[in-house]
Amino acid sequence: MSEPTDDKLPRDVHELLLSRNEEEGHSTMAQDVVTDARRPKREKFFSVPMIVILVSLALTAVGLGVIYASPVLSEQFSAMLSGDLGKYKEQLRKVREDKVREIESVTGNRYGSLSLFYSPRTARVTITEYKYKLDCSKSSGDDETLACLRKKVDYSQKPEILQVDNPSLKLKDKEVVEQIPLNDIPIKEASDDRKTLFVYDMTVVIEADGYYPRKFFLTGDKEHGRVEDGWESMFWEQKGPQIWMVDFRGADLLPKPETARENYKKALNDWECIKREIDTKRKGGKNVSEDTESGLFIEILNRNGFKTFEEFNAIDVELRKDDKFAKEFDATLKKVECK
Repeated sequence: MSEPTDDKLPRDVHELLLSRNEEEGHSTMAQDVVTDARRPKREKFFSVPMIVILVSLALTAVGLGVIYASPVLSEQFSAMLSGDLGKYKEQLRKVREDKVREIESVTGNRYGSLSLFYSPRTARVTITEYKYKLDCSKSSGDDETLACLRKKVDYSQKPEILQVDNPSLKLKDKEVVEQIPLNDIPIKEASDDRKTLFVYDMTVVIEADGYYPRKFFLTGDKEHGRVEDGWESMFWEQKGPQIWMVDFRGADLLPKPETARENYKKALNDWECIKREIDTKRKGGKNVSEDTESGLFIEILNRNGFKTFEEFNAIDVELRKDDKFAKEFDATLKKVECK
């Protein structure tokens, strides 16, 4: 059997053979692949790991900047580095508790007690409360709130005013009031969130027909006394745990001259008789001391409604401004008949 010639090779085999040009091209490509495989591959600079590292460094720098910009964070970070973070947090907790206790102390409610007794017991008593506000609700943080709560109340603001009812305002004829007890008088109160303080003042005016009135101003602020003429300032003072009182010793109204005229005349008539008796004893050789004489005189004054020498002297001066009355009374006094 004869061998097939090139022209007679199967078509599929011929197609598998490469032409010279294709062979040369294939050879060149293979050399390039070998050359590239031997050359080290260049990595890109902004690869994913590098980006992660750069972002981490940037965040660290920002974080450190924030930490050192804040004194508190800076102290905490330093404590962490030194291994004292637990101790530092305990100190912060104690400081926080101390501030909370101080706020509670500054905003603690205060209430006072007072019993009003006076003469004449038919007098009218007007009691008025004035409520002032110290608003610290816009303060942020304990330090700022505490600084605000320590400020003085602005007394120039218009206060809330409350009239306090009492039995002296409802007396009928011949009725008297022994005393007026006042309990739980507000001196200082705080809101539930302890960011607003309410401070109270009180006035007490005691009046009676034919007498000079007495006016009292009660406050818990010793720098806030009332200086107007005729006002007596009294300050709430702590006398025990949750016990606040003022030094009120009663109020005897001073009678006006016309009101005291008859008592004045009777007191001097009684004293005229005592003086005559003392003079008689002295002339008889008995020693009556000046202290005894003064004691007898004040006893007569008290019996006729005068509490002190000063009160009697004030009435004496006013009545004797009427020359006619003074002359007529002195003449009558010399003729008084003693029993």
